[in-house]
Amino acid sequence: MSESCIDFAQSLSCLLCDPVFYGADIVRGDNRPVLLIPGFFAGDWSLSTMARWLMRIGYRPYLSGIDWNVGCPDEKSGRLGWRLAHITDECGMPAVVLGHSLGGMLARFLGVNFPEKISHVFALGAPIDGTSFKVHPLVPLAFRTLQILRKRADGVSSACGSLACSCRFSRTAFSSLPTGVDFTSIFTKQDEVVDWRSCIDPQGENRQVFGRHIGLIVNREVYRILASTLATRQSSNAQTGLPAAQ
Repeated sequence: MSESCIDFAQSLSCLLCDPVFYGADIVRGDNRPVLLIPGFFAGDWSLSTMARWLMRIGYRPYLSGIDWNVGCPDEKSGRLGWRLAHITDECGMPAVVLGHSLGGMLARFLGVNFPEKISHVFALGAPIDGTSFKVHPLVPLAFRTLQILRKRADGVSSACGSLACSCRFSRTAFSSLPTGVDFTSIFTKQDEVVDWRSCIDPQGENRQVFGRHIGLIVNREVYRILASTLATRQSSNAQTGLPAAQ
């Protein structure tokens, strides 16, 4: 844990000293909406630095409304579906959805189930392969502990949050994304929480960076990948004659 905290501090320090953080040599965004989804046991506050950066370089960031990403993923995904509908109705165009860790799994769920509302999904350090839940043992332990408390309160299924669960989230979060929804997985082989192999999508774009799990949300390499990928998508839309954001 101490190494993760040190890596986060170092990554943030490097980001704040990097020209990319201030929009230098970056193609200006087209005001496209970007929905940000935090990871397990985190909230919107964890992505505030990224949200401010996206706004600074010309995009329209939206937070998820999640204070603490704990509890049933299916319930969270349902609420995020409503949030996504509000954003796209307000902006009049599909959104980019970006999630960290569990947030990346939720982002992929949205891409599978609401393809008409999403143009691109980004997952940072997210186990999205669907064959196994390859994460640090403390993660499922923490989830099970919370699950016991929730079960006492509202009768939650014992399979909740596992691959054995039959909810809509578990059934579709690992499915292939429909045509028209691009997917980029950004991972690190130094990840101490998620096995990097489970972050690979053979049908999507997979980008490796250096660092640890939590530090991905302030990793300057991640920010460069986001900036260049969003700019490429923007250029592609312009060439195909798709309308720009209002």
